[in-house]
Amino acid sequence: MEDSPETVVLSGTPSAESSRSQEFNPYAGGSAYQQPMIPVPLSNDNAKFSMWLGISTWILWVLGFIVGCTICLTPLTSIAGIVLGHKGLENAKEMGQLGKSEAIAGLVMNYLSLIILVGSFLLGAAIFGALGLSLT
Repeated sequence: MEDSPETVVLSGTPSAESSRSQEFNPYAGGSAYQQPMIPVPLSNDNAKFSMWLGISTWILWVLGFIVGCTICLTPLTSIAGIVLGHKGLENAKEMGQLGKSEAIAGLVMNYLSLIILVGSFLLGAAIFGALGLSLT
């Protein structure tokens, strides 16, 4: 006569009528060795990219005065850095303030760069407008 297969209890508590109630039960959570969970470090990529775009914008400003052709890239990097900085601040609120300082640094650098860019265009327009009026 064949023995019927033994039923495995998945709840972690062996039944009282089982003769193997004292044996190791892999489904019982308490006695089995469990590898500790290593927390995965979260990162706020939008905040980091905003900060790096702010740094690259200021490098382009310095190179623009030396080389003369990189200033045309500063509006692109500034606007992208501002957008990513605001997204980084939103992510920082969701992630428990992770990356908030990088997002703020990126926003400050990119907004200052954009203000300088707009101010230089207005100053150039004013200078050329004054020169144009005096020539006529």
